[in-house]
Amino acid sequence: MIVVSNSTILIRLAKIGKLDLLRKIFSKVYIPEEVFKEVAERGKKKPGSQVISEAGWIEIKPINEKTQVNFLMASLEKGKAEVLALAKEINADLILLDEEKARKSAVIAGFEVMGLLGLLIVAKNLGLLKEIRSSIQELKRKRFRISDKILVEALRKVGEAPINL
Repeated sequence: MIVVSNSTILIRLAKIGKLDLLRKIFSKVYIPEEVFKEVAERGKKKPGSQVISEAGWIEIKPINEKTQVNFLMASLEKGKAEVLALAKEINADLILLDEEKARKSAVIAGFEVMGLLGLLIVAKNLGLLKEIRSSIQELKRKRFRISDKILVEALRKVGEAPINL
């Protein structure tokens, strides 16, 4: 499976010590150069930046068609525009994104999209996590913003009782 990720998924997983879930689920994840810059260069010394920059299973791929990126930047930030352009260039099966506007653009372009909560659900279903509640609580402590309705729905999908949000 060919997977392209945006920076927020990588950063949030690294912040809660769960970045390795991506390697266990997908074995390799591609990121465009701008995402690497966001995480490892501009995010240097922030939680997870070193782990992400040293992860051998995260492969940085340059964008060949810069016109596509420039076109997408009319409505998206550069990192997200590069994620979509790279996904198109390498014929990705899945894009890892959380931001609503970028997710909508990816779906309109015909891509399968998964966010952070979807990854946690997959990890639990594969037996990589015993439960997702503690990961959600840790994300909330780290300022992960998502509606309580969506969090409750994620817990319901994996058979866990709702938590005090």
